Amino acid sequence: MSVEGENYNELEVQVAHFSRAIGHPARVAILMAIVRNGNLIEGEVVNVPQLSGTTVIQHLRELKRAGIIQGRIFGAKSKYSVDLNEVKRLSGFMQSFLNETLDNNRSHS
Repeated sequence: MSVEGENYNELEVQVAHFSRAIGHPARVAILMAIVRNGNLIEGEVVNVPQLSGTTVIQHLRELKRAGIIQGRIFGAKSKYSVDLNEVKRLSGFMQSFLNETLDNNRSHS
């Protein structure tokens, strides 16, 4: 896969993609708030006490753009949730990345 003129493998690209998407503590807090609410928010903006509603909406848009949440995130008919299939993909890519890192480190110790 090519990014900015460089060739990277699927693992490298996907780990970077997901890392950017969840690379802000507010986004992690928002995801956790959705999950704690039964993984579904309807008709409102998820409540994250330390964040304004406007800030939450901005972060929700980024999470949706990255594919981590799905649904309508704004307005009276909002209904959104964490895309569990994408979270499973994230988990798989991160596990592969961590395993390779740890396995490589063990062989050099």
